[in-house]
Amino acid sequence: MSVKLSDPQFEGQTKTKLGNPGMQGFVEKIVNQGLAEFLEEHPSEAKAIVNKSLAASRAREAARKARDLTRRKSALESGTLPGKLADCAVKDPALAEIFIVEGDSAGGSAVSARDRHTQAILPLRGKILNVEKSRIDKILQNNEIQALIQAIGTGIGEEFNLENARYHKIVLMTDADVDGAHIRTLALTLLFRQMQPLIDAGYVYIAKPPLYKIKMGRQERYIELDSELEEVLLQDKLERFVVEGSGGKSVKLTDARWATLSKLLRENEAWTARLRSDFGVEVANLLASTHIFDEGVKDAKSLIAVLKADTPEDRPWEIKLGNEDPVAVQVVATERSTGLTRTTSVPIGLFASTEYRKLSEVLSKLQSTFGSPPYAVSLGDVQEEAESHGELREKVMEIAQKGIEISRFKGLGEMNPDQLRDTTMDPETRTLMQVTLEDAVDASRMFSMLMGDVVEHRRKFIEDNARLVANLDV
Repeated sequence: MSVKLSDPQFEGQTKTKLGNPGMQGFVEKIVNQGLAEFLEEHPSEAKAIVNKSLAASRAREAARKARDLTRRKSALESGTLPGKLADCAVKDPALAEIFIVEGDSAGGSAVSARDRHTQAILPLRGKILNVEKSRIDKILQNNEIQALIQAIGTGIGEEFNLENARYHKIVLMTDADVDGAHIRTLALTLLFRQMQPLIDAGYVYIAKPPLYKIKMGRQERYIELDSELEEVLLQDKLERFVVEGSGGKSVKLTDARWATLSKLLRENEAWTARLRSDFGVEVANLLASTHIFDEGVKDAKSLIAVLKADTPEDRPWEIKLGNEDPVAVQVVATERSTGLTRTTSVPIGLFASTEYRKLSEVLSKLQSTFGSPPYAVSLGDVQEEAESHGELREKVMEIAQKGIEISRFKGLGEMNPDQLRDTTMDPETRTLMQVTLEDAVDASRMFSMLMGDVVEHRRKFIEDNARLVANLDV
């Protein structure tokens, strides 16, 4: 609002309400001079102010472009469908479902496997844009996201209209591996941030394709998870396994002992990774391959005592004392089967670390349950040797697989159309997991942490939960 000083309504009030007109220029001059001096003397603060101003400007421009993109006649409108969409024949959204598929190869198999009357297929090329890190104008310029919005038909953001949904089942069907999980997460991020009412309405699902096919004689079976495969392979066999340690201790495997072995090995791997990070790969390898832990070494003095003693004949590595100094103990380890020798300096500070203490506790529990390695693992007439606790588990699974043919699917594109239909797409035989939203605030926080720009939060989440990982596909 501009005010003229000569307006009658401001007679007698000019000096009290508007002040001296010459004062404005004086204040501007002083402020500009002071601000210029401050910015010259504080370049980092000046850069932050400029960057914040630029970011605000870009955000305003992005919002304007987004409104234009979503409102004008464009490829995002539901009236125009993407060319790569293999649509279904039914027009009733309540009967229609769309499979969002990873890659053209899987898309081809899915098109051949589908029920053309009710099932549509939309293949996405590669990993779509991470919308958690992108401005809305960039999101809407992405071809794969455009195709997805266009196919679903609801629009996004402020323009979203649930009544325009062309399908009441939106199924994310990706490979059962790390890449597939990443692509699924990116798609879920888009749906949560820009089309959340689809989730609230119960329209979003995740397909559960099999990871394995096992063949036992003439019988075939599809397996979705590693844990399920393990359960099938060990069924009716586990308690017939006998494990004999180097000290002559012999135990039969039970469900409880097998669960204990699996749990302790996960903990062992997690603490070993921490120790490897803090003290180096060579030290971690030395502790993993030799019998230092088995001897109950708690400090440098007891380590030196073990190194000066004779190594038991059944140990794969012979260890002896090399040079010693105030900060490290030098261990000379020789592999008996090959004659390979390596020398490792073990820092004295290792024995006071949390990693070493936790590893000692884990290996002590393993030893009290199964005895000391190496182990003789037998099932009936079949027997294998295991040199470590980790190899004990591997040998049990290796023996359990004998006589069973196992095929692992690397991707949906490797499955024949009839296999894909029977295991993942046929409503009579498939398994779908509905995506629900119990706590929107918590979900928003989780998406921001795992998919956002702040790396520290994501790193902390990984570190806090690493020990809980049972099977890591890398």
